[in-house]
Amino acid sequence: MTQRQDIHELQDATAWDSKDHKLGLVGQVHRDKDTGRLAWITVSLGLLETREHFIPLAGARVEGTNVHVAYDHDTIKDSPEIDIEPEMGLSPDDEAKLNRYYGL
Repeated sequence: MTQRQDIHELQDATAWDSKDHKLGLVGQVHRDKDTGRLAWITVSLGLLETREHFIPLAGARVEGTNVHVAYDHDTIKDSPEIDIEPEMGLSPDDEAKLNRYYGL
């Protein structure tokens, strides 16, 4: 990820895991509240999956309309469940929980 990446480039991009398995379409894109940098995307895994999983953009790369994240499907699938209002963004507690889970 570069600082120049724009939210619009990531919305509706296709997300791929670290083993090049397709995860699905990017749902939401969140900025870090302190730095303003793009920090998280959400993806619903599978056809029947309704929960959006948060995935860090740390270590991710964008290639056209694809975003390749640095984590595998199982790690993402087992990530903490976070319920937020999209316009509110991640709370500091939720972000800390996700940072701990992903080892950031």
